[in-house]
Amino acid sequence: MSVPNVAHLDPQKGGCCTVLPFFVGSILEIPVTTTQDYMLFYLLNDYSLELWKTQVRLILGNNGLISFIIHPDYIIGEKEQSVYRELLAVLCEMRQKQNLWFALPREIDRWWRARHNMRIVGEEGNWRIEGPRAEHAKLAIARRIGDRVEYGVLN
Repeated sequence: MSVPNVAHLDPQKGGCCTVLPFFVGSILEIPVTTTQDYMLFYLLNDYSLELWKTQVRLILGNNGLISFIIHPDYIIGEKEQSVYRELLAVLCEMRQKQNLWFALPREIDRWWRARHNMRIVGEEGNWRIEGPRAEHAKLAIARRIGDRVEYGVLN
């Protein structure tokens, strides 16, 4: 988790421009997809969840991975800890209501490596996934409808 996806608030602008993990050689990079606590609290002087909520909504809308980096030394104050507790409560509620997967970086690494080795196989109009941990994967069909993309999960 060393590369931000946009880095618009970082000293060096840019970023990896994705909300999905990707490989750099054999290393899996999990992009930082939300504004870091230091930027939010100390540069933007924002102690609300509005920016994080907006980012989460946009990332989920693009079927991306939401990642936070929270530094213990930047949330040492009571005000910062209050915001962090509120963030955790919002995320827990989202997990319950939207059936989201909350994973440790090692779990993301394990899944993404297995996904990398899966293949989609089609025979006579029937599609399936083959490869390691394929039983944990779902096949989705994307359709363009006007100016948006709609996904449907196959059983």
